[in-house]
Amino acid sequence: MSATNGTITLPLSTRITLAFLMSLLAFAIMLGNAVVILAFVVDKKLRHRSNYFFLNLAIADFFVVLKLL
Repeated sequence: MSATNGTITLPLSTRITLAFLMSLLAFAIMLGNAVVILAFVVDKKLRHRSNYFFLNLAIADFFVVLKLL
């Protein structure tokens, strides 16, 4: 099962399962970040100086995950 360059080739069923699980995780992360952004936009009580850091992290993480998909 080992290729000549030191990488391991996995069976097709394992690769499909891993791709599905990683896609599911990416979707969950994107959904969670969207909820954080939406909560910040909707609830005016969350608009404090310290919460802008979390908004910035959620936006950056949202676009990173979006790029992965």
